[in-house]
Amino acid sequence: MSGKVRQIAVTSDPGTPYFLRVDWAIDLGAGFTLALTDGSSAWIGEVSEDEVTREANDMGVTRERYVKDLLQALTGGEEGRGGGRRVGDTEAYSFQLTPDHCQLSYQKICNGILMHLGSVELQPAPDPLQLNREMIGQSLKRSTDLETENCQLLEENHRLKQHHQRILKELEQQVQDKQMLEKKLYSRFVMVMNEKKAKIRGLQDAVCQLRQTDDQQRDEQKEQGDNDTTQGEDGSQDRREETIQSIHPSLEPTILITGRDLVCHGISLDHTFSDDDDVQPRRKRRLLHSPSPEPSELE
Repeated sequence: MSGKVRQIAVTSDPGTPYFLRVDWAIDLGAGFTLALTDGSSAWIGEVSEDEVTREANDMGVTRERYVKDLLQALTGGEEGRGGGRRVGDTEAYSFQLTPDHCQLSYQKICNGILMHLGSVELQPAPDPLQLNREMIGQSLKRSTDLETENCQLLEENHRLKQHHQRILKELEQQVQDKQMLEKKLYSRFVMVMNEKKAKIRGLQDAVCQLRQTDDQQRDEQKEQGDNDTTQGEDGSQDRREETIQSIHPSLEPTILITGRDLVCHGISLDHTFSDDDDVQPRRKRRLLHSPSPEPSELE
């Protein structure tokens, strides 16, 4: 059995505060009972399931929609924490009580339009004092429950705050660790990059040196080949000249000196050999080796 107690304002008697208690078994659509008191007097009433269904049909809405509006009007929407007005909507609820306190009606005001939700027939409570005590006790119990729930919510909120602060500290520590790790990784990366650059520069220098050495050796080989070619050409020329000289005899004139010429010049001569014996051959050799007389000399 569920029940709610709330204070309502009656438009027909605005100066008197009224307290309304609503009790139901399953939901308001299955029927409910009302208890109304002004502190000195009390009235009770009951609404059946058939009456709820009839009121929903008269309004032309579904039963679920009507029960929702009814719960909002009678209990103030405490289950939905919405009070008597929906957020974002211009909806309100009002109550009217007949002067003889025999009927309580409740209306819905939506966008300035008054819609009748229902009414309940009231009758005096057999024991108003006891009803008031029960309503006060139920109100106090509800207040105690709300305080307990509020304390639980405060404790949960405090626990969530501590958890949130712990998570923030852990997050800050993780951010610091991440930054330190990034610095270390960046330092290692820079060191590795510098090593790689140094190796690359060393390899480039080695390649340049090899290229220079190769070019130098190539130039030296080329110069050596040129020298060998020049020397070979010079030697061939010399050998060619020697060969030509060996083939062609000297064209210089040959002078034949006889014994008589030597005697004329005062040189003694051994007379063992006579010029007469060799006159003819020598004359022939002289003719062979003497150059041909120039035409001018012949003339």
